[in-house]
Amino acid sequence: MHHEFWYHSPVRFYRTMEELEDLSNPQNAQYYGHENPYPLQFNLYHRFPIPNYKNEVPNEPLVLWIIGDEKKIVPSVTKVVNGKLQAITFICFEEIQGHFELRTESGVVLYYSNCIQFMDSTDFNGRQFIRIATRANFNKNLFIWEDEKHDWLVTNLPAYNLGTFEIDEDFSSQRTGDKGGSINTTAWLEERVSYNFYLHGDNNILSFITIHSLNKDLYIDGTRRTRREKPEVGEYSSEMVMKFSNQKDEKGLNITINEEDIFSDVMTTVLSNNAKTVIYAVDNKNTAIQVK
Repeated sequence: MHHEFWYHSPVRFYRTMEELEDLSNPQNAQYYGHENPYPLQFNLYHRFPIPNYKNEVPNEPLVLWIIGDEKKIVPSVTKVVNGKLQAITFICFEEIQGHFELRTESGVVLYYSNCIQFMDSTDFNGRQFIRIATRANFNKNLFIWEDEKHDWLVTNLPAYNLGTFEIDEDFSSQRTGDKGGSINTTAWLEERVSYNFYLHGDNNILSFITIHSLNKDLYIDGTRRTRREKPEVGEYSSEMVMKFSNQKDEKGLNITINEEDIFSDVMTTVLSNNAKTVIYAVDNKNTAIQVK
């Protein structure tokens, strides 16, 4: 089977199971089976854009299923514009694994995904996997990014912020007087944060963060950051450390983003109880309710 494009995403949706199981595509060869699913934090929103290629869907309600040891519907919202599927947003409230199938209400399967696992990534110190929000610019024709507020890829990556940071500096100085003293004349400082990635042999994670970390719009845990060095990982290494710098605005403040703004097209806050309840819209017939 020929491959018309590589699909750099930790969760990938294909039109046929044959495309997903095609092991001549290196992206499928490592991370398909239920033995090694891609980890997704449960109880949080995830949004994945769909390649703008052969993405026509019928004009009827679409339902996201997870197929594994059990078959269950996952609360989701699909963005369809002019008959083309542009993005899938979903949230799951339980720990379960399998692959996604996006079906019509009548049961016709339109898309299949690689295997995923909804899980709790919280470690013994209370840390969770890092959250990223990004808008890809490596192939602007492959995805639709017309809506600057809502058209984002938002998910987690299997990486932790372990509190490792440093200050990079560059300065110049000049001598003062004849007593051997000096003063700094110019100085440049940059805050850098290190993240520990857990790859477990999956090059899809490495390729995804390598490409998307070149974007101008890359937010990690709500702060815009820029990759500061090329990632290097050994052939059989299961871990990788990457460094990112904080991006500042004209006032010297970190540039931040609010996920609730991104998901405002599918999330409605109930004001009658002081915003203590969030309604996660599924479709016109179903609503999943999560209490804060």
